[in-house]
Amino acid sequence: MPVDLSPHEAAAFRRGEAPAPMLDLIGLMACHAVRAARSLGLFDVLAAGPLTSDELAAAVGADPGGLGELLGLLRATGYVERHDGRYANTAATAAWLCSASPVDYGRILGLWQTIVEEQWGGLADAVRSGTPPGGFYTWLATRPDLSSAFHDLQRGMAEWLAEEVVSLVPLPEGGKSLLDLGGGHGLYAEAFCRAHPGLSGTVIDSAVTERSAERLTGRPAGRLTWRAADVLTADLPGEQDVTVLFNVLHGFAAPDAVALVARAAGTLRAGGLLVVMESLPERGGNPADLAFAAGFSLNLWHTQAGGLYPAETIRGWLEAAGCAAGPWQELTRSPGHALVTATAPPRG
Repeated sequence: MPVDLSPHEAAAFRRGEAPAPMLDLIGLMACHAVRAARSLGLFDVLAAGPLTSDELAAAVGADPGGLGELLGLLRATGYVERHDGRYANTAATAAWLCSASPVDYGRILGLWQTIVEEQWGGLADAVRSGTPPGGFYTWLATRPDLSSAFHDLQRGMAEWLAEEVVSLVPLPEGGKSLLDLGGGHGLYAEAFCRAHPGLSGTVIDSAVTERSAERLTGRPAGRLTWRAADVLTADLPGEQDVTVLFNVLHGFAAPDAVALVARAAGTLRAGGLLVVMESLPERGGNPADLAFAAGFSLNLWHTQAGGLYPAETIRGWLEAAGCAAGPWQELTRSPGHALVTATAPPRG
């Protein structure tokens, strides 16, 4: 959590009168402190009410001296507060870091901390050579705990965005078929089928089988069919009314992303729709959103050879594939996300 600086103090860091990297160092320390606090169950214990440091040490089974030091940093960085000798969660901690919070951001924080610590080694060499090491999904497969957190994050985002996404996509009248490329959890396809009773969907993803898809969604497959296949090489069904690429292109190097857009366009019937949703680097809301987007794009490049592609770059790919692209539409539920709908040309 950022240190609470006054405008005058913050300006001194921006002007170079104070060492701005010190704030990054504090953030690094705070990230580890939060991870330790969550491992101890500290925030969940405090969710029941304020405690003295001794009471808290007994509750979490910690050494009072060591816990006092940890509480000192958590207090200085805004994660806990102390009144009359008792510690309590701050409002931000209660909202984001307790296991009962609406969004348990601590799990996301732990995932990203591990990604950066274990996957960003050799970043300077990769930038120097222009050859990122990649291998993100191979690495993730060796870490079941992180894989679970990663896929929970993807599902959580889809659950939050699906309703708005469906409302922004005008399906062709009488549309019956939808193809979701790379949509392993199937939640977007499921949302479209729920909103359009005559629609059936096919989800193609290299990591998902129909059995695992049922487990991931927690629902019967119904009108959805899953195929475990590589979207870049699999035989894809044709004559689709709608094909979607949601949060997929950023995971591919540009040549593969171009090829995937062309393959997706080739699955459509005349007048069918190709819908792309992506995080866009030029749209991110406030400075924190923009900074995260920049870090996310760097991580995509370093670990997958991908990146966040500009809106006009993706539009160019769609047009090169023969589709007429409409305007980008920003999602109100996630300002960094936007989608574009493109129409396949008549055949002949």
